[in-house]
Amino acid sequence: MKSYVVASLLIVLILLAAPIMAQPVSNLTDGCAESYDPGVDYFPDKVEIAHAEGLSIDYFGNYKVVTVHTPWFGAGESDAFTYVLTQCGTPGPIAATFPVGTQFVEVPAGSLIALSTTEMPRVASLGLIDHLIGLDSFLWTNTPEVVAKIDAGELIEVGNGASINVEQVLDAEPGLVITNGTGTPEYDAHPVLLEAGIPVAVDGDYVEPTLLGNAEWIKFLAAFYNREAEANAVYDAVVADYEAAAQLAAGVPADQRKTILYNSYQSFTESWSIPGQQTWVGALLHDAGLDYVLMDEAPDQPAQLSFESVYDAGLDAPVWLVNTFGVATLADLLAQDARNADFAAAQSGEVYNNDARQNANGGNDFWETGVNNPHLILRDLIAIAYPDLLPDHELMFFRRLS
Repeated sequence: MKSYVVASLLIVLILLAAPIMAQPVSNLTDGCAESYDPGVDYFPDKVEIAHAEGLSIDYFGNYKVVTVHTPWFGAGESDAFTYVLTQCGTPGPIAATFPVGTQFVEVPAGSLIALSTTEMPRVASLGLIDHLIGLDSFLWTNTPEVVAKIDAGELIEVGNGASINVEQVLDAEPGLVITNGTGTPEYDAHPVLLEAGIPVAVDGDYVEPTLLGNAEWIKFLAAFYNREAEANAVYDAVVADYEAAAQLAAGVPADQRKTILYNSYQSFTESWSIPGQQTWVGALLHDAGLDYVLMDEAPDQPAQLSFESVYDAGLDAPVWLVNTFGVATLADLLAQDARNADFAAAQSGEVYNNDARQNANGGNDFWETGVNNPHLILRDLIAIAYPDLLPDHELMFFRRLS
């Protein structure tokens, strides 16, 4: 009994003498933890999801669980992706307690290959440019920091979809590949990359019903690199500016709200797409103080209508946002269909396209910088429809056709 008491006292003394690990004041964005203490919160910088409906991030001391609930349109519960991100230098949780197919990644992740231009502004604003080693294509990006790396020969081009160059990706040994999915294996890159043992994060940003929700997926990328503090700073500023602009437009009296034309007739689909009111386009136009022609025909999702039905309903619309690739001038629009000249907006010159910022290959920055900064798109729309509300605003993504 005496020896047991002595041994117990020695253990207590050893534990008391052991150094107590100090609580980190910020996330470790470079390198690994030098020791592990189960009582320490290794992620003092956290994110909370406010607008994104398809993403959740939960924190558990030295690991975090990231769930992509809706990675593509029509995704079911079984299509969700789970990522367990463990602070490197600390032990991960028991794998068997997570769903089959869960990916386990040590963070901060290393080098990055991104297969979507939408990720480029996020990479830049999170301070991850030095981590970026590859893209799907060099053709479409507009983000200056990424273009500079392309010009310097510092990136590889790996392709996308099921035909992605898996051997090239394997040779590059990325810490992470980030991509989008469609749910159709013959068109997706992630199934072949996962089969090759490459860590892949599937980003479901484009499924979000609002642009604020889309832009919030910066927090998804940030979680893999412990850059939550940076993501919060970027996103909070976007939300504050967006809400201020929306509040400005909310002051437009109901009887002065403009009803605009949106999109244009597409011969290859033989239809005119009217945005659904429950889509990001519908939400954005609403926040800009705008109604749009035949919106009641699309209470939820987009409706595909005939030229004639839109023609009859939209002749008097004062503004037309065509959002059509390859329409550089008003003459181009009229060449598609001579009846376009009959719309009041075409006659007054109030026709706009969203291609004001394009690179030499036609890469449209609306889908890169724009969707990550919805406050800037919203301000464009308000300035077009209600110029007195933003008299000093210079259009960024939209331009008037001449």
